Amino acid sequence: MLKKQLLQISTWFDSFVTAFKAESAQEQRNYDLKIEHTAKVRNNIELLADSLLLPADKRALASIIAICHDVGRFPQYAKYGTFNDATSVNHAALAIQTLKSEGILQILDEVSRDMVIQSIALHNVFLLPDNLCPDELLFARLIRDADKLDIWRVLIEYCTAQPEERASAVVWELPDTGLCSDAAINEVINGRMINRSVLSSADDFKLLQISWAYDLNFKETFVQLSEHGYIDTLAGLLPDQNGCHGAVSAVRSFIKSRIVGASYL
Repeated sequence: MLKKQLLQISTWFDSFVTAFKAESAQEQRNYDLKIEHTAKVRNNIELLADSLLLPADKRALASIIAICHDVGRFPQYAKYGTFNDATSVNHAALAIQTLKSEGILQILDEVSRDMVIQSIALHNVFLLPDNLCPDELLFARLIRDADKLDIWRVLIEYCTAQPEERASAVVWELPDTGLCSDAAINEVINGRMINRSVLSSADDFKLLQISWAYDLNFKETFVQLSEHGYIDTLAGLLPDQNGCHGAVSAVRSFIKSRIVGASYL
């Protein structure tokens, strides 16, 4: 049983993050953001695991993955002052490096340890490889869905907060043109998740977040997305462009179709 190891890793995480303190309240928001994010992702992954009626050990392993998935964000911000992987380092790779140097995963059996490492490595890739075994695919999908559910919350809170209350490292350095690009709009209308290489404006970034719905895997994830109204809120933050309306409409139709589908896709 992994219940004991889950408790140990949760205790380790709480201790680990206390070492990261900023001199200013503004910078400290970025560390606090990731502590809260980790807790929310854990809640999300446990909700998804419950919806799938997973056995106790798999639920515990999913929780461990959630606790560990963004460990790299803390040394990343400490060294580079950003959460932008493109201008710093891949935070998933740094998470794995950090976990190995800390030695905390040694309390797990080899199979569980490898599953945690692989799930973290895959949680931020654009698309999952097609050669994963059923359990590898399950845990990779669980952490990706749980992560996205909370990133939507984080982005919306950032966009709706007063400037002085925002965590400075949330959004990439993209120009605020007041428009979405045709390239980004066309990807969404055609049922594709936007690749980050396509982004050319701050509004493209919001549209990218909306397009993440195409990458979700579980019925419960779509239910949570709908109940929280994240797509509607993000849509309200987009410019009044005909193309944007069409893109959002396509995503809404996709979400509705998945809510009436199977619980595991």
